[in-house]
Order: sequence, then structure tokens, then C-alpha cells
Amino acid sequence: MAPSLFDDHGYQDVPNRETGINLSAADDRTLRMAMPPVDGALLDALVRYQEAFLSHAGSDRGAENLARAHALAQTASGLEARALEQGIAMLRAFGGRRWTARRLDDKLRQLEAASDTSEELRTRVRDELGKQERETVALGRRYGEASLALLREREASLLDLHTRMTGLLSQG
Repeated sequence: MAPSLFDDHGYQDVPNRETGINLSAADDRTLRMAMPPVDGALLDALVRYQEAFLSHAGSDRGAENLARAHALAQTASGLEARALEQGIAMLRAFGGRRWTARRLDDKLRQLEAASDTSEELRTRVRDELGKQERETVALGRRYGEASLALLREREASLLDLHTRMTGLLSQG
């Protein structure tokens, strides 16, 4: 892919290393420009939002209760709506990729420990695990390398939070 027209205008924090026709890389770079940098304070505020949401929502998934929980949690986070929605989208993308990668890694360990499983199945799981790892790395294009590094530092606690949020929001 040709260099981005933005490369000469200060957006070199996400270098354009793509040489093929990977259009998702160009999309990621464009979305990166719309996303504010994620630092520890923003990540803490996003975690505060999710923790407050979970505590206020409880197990009631009624629309009024979830709307009230969202409003209370947004107040607790101190974030404006746009920053909150962008940050939550980032956490969902990261959490979903890492949750899937962990499950695949667990499955691969089980398959490798069992002597009666086919090599084809192990290869398929390895391939999918590799895909999830590549997609996680690609999040660095979309959200910034520093943001991805910060998310990886807190991966265990973010995955726990992701699992609890997903459990609440996907009941039914």
C-alpha cells in the first residue's frame, strides 16, 4: 500500500508498514487518529466505569436498570460519553481477543497432553491461536502501541472484568 497521505502530517506514531492490499490496516490507521491516547488515568476511569456498572446493574437486565447503571457508572468514571464509548469499545476488542486466545491456549494444552487427538485438530487450534495473536497485535495499529502495551500489562484483571461484563450483558 502506498504511504498514507497523513504520514507527512504528524501521524507517524502508527507507521505504515503495509505493502500489500490489506485495507483493514488503512482503516485501523484512520481509526487510530480518532482515538485519544490511552494512559493509566484513562484506563483507570474505564475500569471504574465497568466496576460501577456491574455493581449498580446487579443481575437485573431490565432496560431501566441498565440505563440507570450506565448513568451512575459514567458519573463514577468522570468520562464524557465519547471518550467512554471509545474506551469501552477498545476494552471489548482487547478483552474478546485475549479471552479467545486464552481459551484456545487451554484447548491446545489439553490436546497436546492427550495422546489420542489428531495432529490435524492440534494444527487447526494452533492456527487459530496464531490468528488471535496477530489480531491482538493489530490492535496496536488501531489504538496505538503504547495503549496496547498498557492493556497487556493489566491483561489478567481486564480479562476478569471483560468476563463479568460479558456474563451480565449476554444473559438471556
